[in-house]
Amino acid sequence: MSHVLIADDDKDLVEGLRWYLEAEGFEVSCANDGNSALAEFRRNRPDVVILDIMMPGVDGMGVCEHIRRESDAYVMMLSARDGEIDKVRALSIGADDYLTKPFHISELVARVKALLRRGRTCAVEEPSSYQWKDLKVLVDERRVMVKGANVELTGMEFGLLVTLMRRPSVVLSREELIRAVWGGDFYGETRLVDNHIYHLREKLAGAGLGTVPIVTVRGVGYAFRPET
Repeated sequence: MSHVLIADDDKDLVEGLRWYLEAEGFEVSCANDGNSALAEFRRNRPDVVILDIMMPGVDGMGVCEHIRRESDAYVMMLSARDGEIDKVRALSIGADDYLTKPFHISELVARVKALLRRGRTCAVEEPSSYQWKDLKVLVDERRVMVKGANVELTGMEFGLLVTLMRRPSVVLSREELIRAVWGGDFYGETRLVDNHIYHLREKLAGAGLGTVPIVTVRGVGYAFRPET
């Protein structure tokens, strides 16, 4: 049974999500502020964490940063503000998905299921490693290294990198990448792929890889081109 942590200072929303997720077969724990969220996370080690950005004490962004230093659990951020800056920042610090309030609970549950299914599908018949020049990806260990040093990626960044390296030189559309990494029930904007690819390139280049061979094919999608 998968475990979900819900952290939001809206107690009515938390209770509604708890009831709905438990009805769908999830184990659920709850918190109403950032400090409690971190305590619950460390106590229960959930598979998915649903975090509101605006919470008392440590805000959702801060909680996400703590979680990323300790775990690769999936993180979904919630916000009452439909701001591109918030969305980009959330994804850049390690969030795997972002949902703007108000939303349908059924959509949130579908996204949680897609995150969990993505984790299962990535492990099927996967080679143990991929390498290109100074870049090495250890799939089973979920580690990425450049020149022997670890590069910290989010779960989605890792999934995109592996998916692209698995099919070198093949152009994959945003929809294909979403199906491979998020799962078939993704209910979001395909431009989230662009945000993750942007941060993936930045991290690899910042680690000293130099030219990152993830190319944009305008109007189509992305490809990993080893010949670059």
